[in-house]
Amino acid sequence: MKPLSQSRIERNGLKAGSVAPDFTLPDIYGGSVALQQYRGQRLLLVFSDPHCGPCNDLAQELVRSYRRRRPDAANIIVVSRGEREENRRKAEDHGFTFPVAVQDRWKLSRKYGIFATPVAFLIGADGRTIGEVAVGLDQIVSVLRKEFKRGPIDWSVETVSDVSRVLSSPIPRRDALRIAGAVVASAFFSAVGLQPTAFAACSSGFTACGSACCDATQTCCNPATNLCCSTSLVCCNGKCCAPTEVCVAGRCRQQVQP
Repeated sequence: MKPLSQSRIERNGLKAGSVAPDFTLPDIYGGSVALQQYRGQRLLLVFSDPHCGPCNDLAQELVRSYRRRRPDAANIIVVSRGEREENRRKAEDHGFTFPVAVQDRWKLSRKYGIFATPVAFLIGADGRTIGEVAVGLDQIVSVLRKEFKRGPIDWSVETVSDVSRVLSSPIPRRDALRIAGAVVASAFFSAVGLQPTAFAACSSGFTACGSACCDATQTCCNPATNLCCSTSLVCCNGKCCAPTEVCVAGRCRQQVQP
């Protein structure tokens, strides 16, 4: 076995503007889903896993976004791992009305250059990726909210959901209340078209990062997605690199050992 640092497999996702690799996969109802079916249309391709906690948190965001889809907005396809029946039950529990396909282990993920869930690629009508891969719940939600425009009711429902998630998190109650207030402020300013640089009001020992608070062991890497990185990791173009990676030309790359 070679060390990971010697691997030539892409692990940071396709670059923006890359041709999206074609695929035809079985869906959860015995049919099939092919990328070719969506040529000429925008598409959000989401990689998921039925045993991934953040994927389950993302599920309702996908459902809400798809309900308000307009003709010019992206379609959604979820590509999951695991057994078809298990994924079917998950999809029905969450109320998915968009296709859910099942890949064999990481075979399609490998073609898209990233081995993680949840991640998402926005693909344009020309079949090329738009922007960098969205990694994790916050980054994917950011893409959803740009792609699927929200009305006043959507703003209210999603703000309540965000606040509920903050208040149920394990952080100290005082910080949770402050962050929840920041989330409400963020929603208000976004609704009226303003873009303040930071909303979080953090207690002593914490640093504001968008609507999040980074503790003493973290640095703010991307305020737009509330991303805090451990001080032991490299922040690269708004993303936290893996422990064995360095930032090269704005992308996380495996560190070359001398």
